[in-house]
Amino acid sequence: MTNPPTSPEIVLRTAMPGPRRGCANCAPAQQEDLHTVVENLARKYTELADVLAGYMSQAGLERSARTANAVELTAELARITGGHPTSAGTYPDCVLVGRQAANGTQRWFCSGALVHPRVVLTAGHCQTPAAGINLVALNALDIGQLENAEVIGVRRVRVNPSYPQVIGNDITVLVLREESTVPPVPIVTAEELAAVTQTTLVGFGNSDLLSTKGFGTQREVTVDITNLRRSATDDLDLAEQSLGFESDREFTAGGGGFDSCNGDSGGPAYVAVDGVRKLAGLTSRATEGFTHPCGDGGIYTRVDTQRSFIDEVLSEVGIAL
Repeated sequence: MTNPPTSPEIVLRTAMPGPRRGCANCAPAQQEDLHTVVENLARKYTELADVLAGYMSQAGLERSARTANAVELTAELARITGGHPTSAGTYPDCVLVGRQAANGTQRWFCSGALVHPRVVLTAGHCQTPAAGINLVALNALDIGQLENAEVIGVRRVRVNPSYPQVIGNDITVLVLREESTVPPVPIVTAEELAAVTQTTLVGFGNSDLLSTKGFGTQREVTVDITNLRRSATDDLDLAEQSLGFESDREFTAGGGGFDSCNGDSGGPAYVAVDGVRKLAGLTSRATEGFTHPCGDGGIYTRVDTQRSFIDEVLSEVGIAL
């Protein structure tokens, strides 16, 4: 899926100050008010104006040098979106999460990952009284083109009971009403995760630094994992305090314009293990101290640390991973 999130053209994430990969398509009462929207747009155009002013200030440079600098400025603008739309069939297990009203109207607001033909994982903050998750769409690339997607109802929704009181448990288990035909993604082990340095973020969230547009298209971006407890002796106290995460149950990744964003909440953070794509994390929120809503780095719930909760929920309906 850039700042809950979210989030990478995508800066991918739930990129809000709190649950970052928050709902990009939530009810009007949950949306930013008009003042905030205008403020965000004003800031964006100010940044564009700064870039243009920088280019104009180089009028005295030799043409080739000025052209080269202009290319760098253009690349900087492009880079704040961070990633690109995915191709058909690449991540069919990255799902849209939403709600269907009694009148049949569908509203999508989060992302998720299929880990069993009947089980989807998403963020804890995606399930709210107003949202009320009851629908997912698999093998989808865009909310405007769901003709070939697999849309399945949700039978059971279980948020980790310690969320949000205990940091690091931002996860919801969705049990589907019927099996999906999409192959699920396996969950990485702690040992496998300790050996990787990068993660690929995927989601349907907003795609710009200020989180003002782009929701509904599946995008991806590969970023560095910036903070991860690889062994019990790792000292991550300073990073935890400055970024606002719990290293026993979360890791941080991305930044510099490459990130997840609003609407990517619950979306997968994949890693490659011996050539096999596995699920390492779920988009949770932005790191503390961010400058922009998206792009400054995000926090991801470690799925391997949630196995006991996941297994408990699934045992209630006779499912085993």
